[in-house]
Amino acid sequence: MLLTILIFIITLLILVVIHELGHFLVAKKFNIKVLEFGFGIPPRAFGKKWGETLISLNWLPFGGFVRLLGEDEVDKKVLENERSFAAQTVGKRIAVVVAGVAMNLLLAWILFYAVLGFQGFRAEFPLFIDHQFIGVNQENESIILIQAISKDSPADSAGLNIGDRIVAINDEFLKTNNDLISKIKELAGSEVKITLSDPEQENFRTINLVPRENPPEGEGPLGVSLAEVKIANIEYQNTFQKILSGPIHSVNIITYSGKILGKLISESIETKRIEPVSQTVSGPVGITSLVNTILTQSKNPLLPYIDFIAILSLNLAVMNILPIPALDGGRFFFLLFEAITKRKVHAEIEKYIHTAGMVILLALMVLITFSDLQKIFK
Repeated sequence: MLLTILIFIITLLILVVIHELGHFLVAKKFNIKVLEFGFGIPPRAFGKKWGETLISLNWLPFGGFVRLLGEDEVDKKVLENERSFAAQTVGKRIAVVVAGVAMNLLLAWILFYAVLGFQGFRAEFPLFIDHQFIGVNQENESIILIQAISKDSPADSAGLNIGDRIVAINDEFLKTNNDLISKIKELAGSEVKITLSDPEQENFRTINLVPRENPPEGEGPLGVSLAEVKIANIEYQNTFQKILSGPIHSVNIITYSGKILGKLISESIETKRIEPVSQTVSGPVGITSLVNTILTQSKNPLLPYIDFIAILSLNLAVMNILPIPALDGGRFFFLLFEAITKRKVHAEIEKYIHTAGMVILLALMVLITFSDLQKIFK
């Protein structure tokens, strides 16, 4: 687990460096003075000057920042300095603010392209809701997963595992739970060969067992509880789709995830319960647990982990562009207001709003971390 934590911290560091590097490079391009390039969230643990910029390492390793001259200052002399962020045109300031998001998007596109290329430009999505993906050829199918196994049942004795995908019975491929149930009832009392795989169909194995003719009440011939999951098999077919597979895949993930989140929020409102949404939200602890699952349970974890980094980079881009104070999206909102109205929000007011936003975000991070720990130690 310690290795997993180290790998995740390094991954997070890479994502933060790439994001903040976007702000840094564009600020330097416009000759804006960069006061600090920080890794993590203060308080500061270590700092060293590199030219005119302080490179700092902070105690909370879950983010980063670039601090620019005049970004949150209210001092008139600072604001009027030609190298101040506040002294730049609104267009230049917008470019600096969105540069981090652009870098995270670019990284996600490149990584998705690499992953899809290795997979023959094919991918699978579990269909929790009906959805049509854009820019791809899509074929939906159902897969049969084992979600529970009764003790001392034929499935238990034969070594079936929760999460196994049942592919075929006596080499006859199955499409639905009903296909499996009817076939097993038909063959009860005689030996059958069951073909199993992991959900992604990377590893296959076969086992032989005899389904019970008279199973205990509440149990079937195999002694398993089944889950039927719909899967969307998507393929980027023509040259145009393949070249743009990174951006298209990103759009598909964002739109599909947004649709699911919308449904969960609706359920929370209807039931007046927060669990449908809170159970799907994870912070650093929950993400570390997911990283551990990817690294320890995948036969070849490299490709799934690269895909995970791409998704994480995409999520960082989406979160950062939302109009939340203290994040890039919050600053972009104020700049957009200025561009439209030709009026600046008072620097001191904006500073207080971003400070309040940061306090709220830190409080949410603590609550989410507590929730993650509850899920792990349940």
